[in-house]
Amino acid sequence: MSQTQGFPSNSIAERAQTWSLIDKNPFDILIIGGGITGAGIARDAASRGLKVLVVEKHDYAWGTSSRSSKLIHGGVRYLENLEFKLVQESTLERALLWKLAPQLAKPLAFLFPAYKNSRVALWKLNIGLWLYDFLAHFQVPEIHKKFSAQKLLTLEPALKQEGLTGAIHYFDGATDDALLTLVNILDAQTLGAKALSRAECTAISWNEKTSKSFKEFHSIEIEDKLSGEKKSVRARVVVSAAGPWTDALLAKLVSDSKKAPAKLLRPTRGSHLVVSQEKLPLKHAVVMTHPKDGRVLFGIPWGDFTVVGTTDLDDSGNPEQTQMTGEEVDYLLKSALDYFPAHPLTRSDVISTWTGLRPLMAPASDMSESNVSREHYINFIDPGLLVVAGGKLTTFRQMAEECVDRIVSETQKWPTPLTSVLKKTLTKERPLPYIFSPKALSDCIGSTEAARMNLEDVEVILKTQSVFTLEDFMVRRTSIYYKENQNGLKLLPQLKAVFQKVLSWDEEKWKSEVAAYTSYVDHHVTNVLKLN
Repeated sequence: MSQTQGFPSNSIAERAQTWSLIDKNPFDILIIGGGITGAGIARDAASRGLKVLVVEKHDYAWGTSSRSSKLIHGGVRYLENLEFKLVQESTLERALLWKLAPQLAKPLAFLFPAYKNSRVALWKLNIGLWLYDFLAHFQVPEIHKKFSAQKLLTLEPALKQEGLTGAIHYFDGATDDALLTLVNILDAQTLGAKALSRAECTAISWNEKTSKSFKEFHSIEIEDKLSGEKKSVRARVVVSAAGPWTDALLAKLVSDSKKAPAKLLRPTRGSHLVVSQEKLPLKHAVVMTHPKDGRVLFGIPWGDFTVVGTTDLDDSGNPEQTQMTGEEVDYLLKSALDYFPAHPLTRSDVISTWTGLRPLMAPASDMSESNVSREHYINFIDPGLLVVAGGKLTTFRQMAEECVDRIVSETQKWPTPLTSVLKKTLTKERPLPYIFSPKALSDCIGSTEAARMNLEDVEVILKTQSVFTLEDFMVRRTSIYYKENQNGLKLLPQLKAVFQKVLSWDEEKWKSEVAAYTSYVDHHVTNVLKLN
């Protein structure tokens, strides 16, 4: 397999060409944010014939969109909050992703155990899962089943036996969130959109005539973070899809002549840790409730590894510096010990961690972090500025459709309309194309695969998937950071030659990238596991 099928090559040269042309002609829509939401909007809008530019100041999916639980799920626990509409939307979008992106969204079997002292008894879980399947229109690989304790222990013998009454077996889905985001970007480009990572919106000159005549374009200053060069781009509509950066971005974008919106978000931090299957063997994803606060979290099989997560803590800090805490590590280890006492985990067993901020909408009243709704927000703050925030990874396509629907609807009022546009989305039927991934060849490039690492495969990724740093490759294009011993630092000598060849890095550049990636590992692993 020599290329990512059907996609532009996305090499450094192609990026340079895109940058050289972005100020030549105006765009209908400029999207700020290259996470899953911005990527989905770009793809939807481009499929309808709109002229689109999406800019991301880091790597695609650098923030929240590569730091989820990597699940495509309907949200069983949302049933307790009576969020039936959200569950239905999520489960139907889940089924659509299974159909349209089978490489990146796969069914995953879950077990929801019940114990004598569980907050929700087994019979109640069974009723809840009937509702879950019903809201999903029964579009699942199998209808849920109720298992006895004896049957359950044949499936997951590591589970705690004391007080076990049985479990519910049901299906949700797993994904590679970073590659799901990237493939939306790449398909948007195939459809005609322009996309730039490492490009930041630094200022906007709003054309005040727009709110009256809709004839003029806004001027948006874009800085190339690789070269430092700045250009002025023209666009009719600016879409803020900045995730946890939304409030900070809006404070910068909304000029003195406009009323700044109130704070929209209540970000919460979700953290995960990774251990080997040898340390915590699981064949199914297991739903756990924490013994301290009753919060729902998961143990998730991930090839030769197991993920434990996630936490849910208010975090209004700088999204650039989000970090898991030692307390969170211990919190997750305690839950794992409660459910799997025969496999006690310690900090020394943790291979990697990750943490991200959920850009949740601030509720009208005070409530716990876990009860904050995952519903999304889409609204025109001004005819030239559409804001989208909140939502879930699972519903990104629907959110994108709603955003573009709002833009199309708004532009119908304009005396000078946008370019020819389809009123209905094509993304409900258009499959997400294949993207080259080492996971198509083996479960991972990890400790068991390091000796078989094929540098030609690495070269394909570097040439076709907008890789500009070691971190891009190690964390978001592959799972080396998560799964390899010492987070892949020992593999760098093997990778050096191909990175220098494909990306034209000299010795100084290679050393700086190694230092930056080492710092990333220190920030997310070394320092976290030392914290008390």
